[in-house]
Amino acid sequence: MRAKRSRWIWCCLWAFCPLGGLQAQFCTGDDEGGARWGLEYTGGVMVKPFLQENPQQVSTGRGQWQSVRGEYFLPKKWSIQAGYYRTTLDYGHTNRTMEGISIGAKRYFAPNDWLVQPYVGAAWQFNWSGRREEYTSGWESVGQSVVVRQMAVNPRVAFVPSVGVDVYLFSSVALVVRYDFGVGIDSRTYAGATTNDGTTLRIKDKGLYHGLSLGVRLTFPMHFSERDLQSVGGLGGLLFNLWDESLDRKLQEQILYR
Repeated sequence: MRAKRSRWIWCCLWAFCPLGGLQAQFCTGDDEGGARWGLEYTGGVMVKPFLQENPQQVSTGRGQWQSVRGEYFLPKKWSIQAGYYRTTLDYGHTNRTMEGISIGAKRYFAPNDWLVQPYVGAAWQFNWSGRREEYTSGWESVGQSVVVRQMAVNPRVAFVPSVGVDVYLFSSVALVVRYDFGVGIDSRTYAGATTNDGTTLRIKDKGLYHGLSLGVRLTFPMHFSERDLQSVGGLGGLLFNLWDESLDRKLQEQILYR
């Protein structure tokens, strides 16, 4: 086991040490060899509304969002972005959905040759889905019934500041981590649920929400180097050792329980 652990550590070092020398391929406007534009996909790992009222502490953590955006790099570490987004906010027994186009800008700060590129940004989101969502629904199960009423006003426009970081795994491929705070203009939600025993659950908000996203970014023109090939080999060795260690653990468990 000690030998396997040692090989695993060396594979990690082999995979990630070369990344320190990679150019992040960020374009300052003067770089002839730098990236000119990028394509990014992100999905929410945590999306929640900021609630004005939730006295019964109803869980609201099952929201979703995703976005696909193109980015064009400008001089002085600025860039502009545009693309599609879809956001679903969870209110326990109900939810509401916004989708449309987003247009925004970002400002990077780190030197061009850093593999970690932090940034701040802001975007306007233009929602083309329904403006109002009003409905009443209910369900029954084993003698218990619930009636749910929702009234939501989705924003036509939302302002979304963000902070994030691009971590370049390869010369033109980056892992994206981003936090967004959405401010829906003229938006609000009320959701209430009443059970057959008279218990009432209620939730209110004023159109504020936030979330954490993970994703991947590709920059173009794409650039690959010998260091990238070395990193691919190191990552392949790392995955093989993880698989080998998992297989060895299963074999030991089978021997133990015979």
